[in-house]
Amino acid sequence: MKKLYYFLAMAALTATSGMAAELQVATFEDLNLAPESWWVGDTEDEDYDFGSFTSGSFEFSNFYIADYASWGFFGYANETGNVYPGGYDIPDQMLNCVGGGYESDSYGMGFIASYMGPSVIRIPDFEETGVNVNGVWVTNSAWVVDAILNGDGMSPKFGQGDYLKLTFKGYDKDDNVRTADFMLADYTSEDASNHYYVDSWRYFDLSSLGDVVRLETELVSTKANDYGMTTPSYFAFDNLGATKTGTVGVKDVENDFTVKVSVMNGVAVVAAAADEFAVEAVSLDGIRRVAQSVNGAARIELPADGVNIVRVVTADGIRTVKVLNK
Repeated sequence: MKKLYYFLAMAALTATSGMAAELQVATFEDLNLAPESWWVGDTEDEDYDFGSFTSGSFEFSNFYIADYASWGFFGYANETGNVYPGGYDIPDQMLNCVGGGYESDSYGMGFIASYMGPSVIRIPDFEETGVNVNGVWVTNSAWVVDAILNGDGMSPKFGQGDYLKLTFKGYDKDDNVRTADFMLADYTSEDASNHYYVDSWRYFDLSSLGDVVRLETELVSTKANDYGMTTPSYFAFDNLGATKTGTVGVKDVENDFTVKVSVMNGVAVVAAAADEFAVEAVSLDGIRRVAQSVNGAARIELPADGVNIVRVVTADGIRTVKVLNK
């Protein structure tokens, strides 16, 4: 029986390896930032540089202008400060109002500069079929919170009737578009006790967008002049593609009673409710290792440093988790 189950499990692992790609959450932990740092483009390139970077299944557009040390679209950071210091340097722009990512170090930052064009997030593995991206965790930048509370230099602080709205646009394979809105600040209620701005990580459900091949983001504020919004046009985000319970990784799996994974010295120790199961570990560049459980547990050497994908096959199905091999 064990031999038969092992054969079936290995066949399932092989089949899943050859199946269509699974959506991988953009955690930004796979981008190897030094502590208290940021990335907003190729700062060594002296030309105007349209580029991109990738985390999980997502490719984020980026634009860096060396002449002005300025940037647009998307970047990422792991700064722990959460109070805007009053400057205009890039490190000041990259602070969010929480400090750090959602239950992690790194996070993304969107600078939605509409004059440079749309802020695009592509999903290359699903460019022909589309995929549901579930949702994303969002919060305000520290600079935005300062503008809400103190004014933005051109407009006073937020008051009755003001708001800051984040919109995600989802485009399907036929270029049809759906939108989902999230209020980063809402002072529109006549009851002032209902006025708020987001100052913690909040989940933004994007499932209503359907299966998409790309996303675009927009920010709209009631604080605006003839040239556009005066509220700083930033938002912080993390774990794009995650369900509301968060991205599936070591921290979340440890609290799961069905599958538990821990990593130490390059080895993943996997425990599951089932006595018998198979395990596959795959690096982001495709290196693959397999193992079989013994008495309800398995040990498997992770094939690479950084992010690895671990699949656990039991009689009840397949569970896929992402782990970080530091």
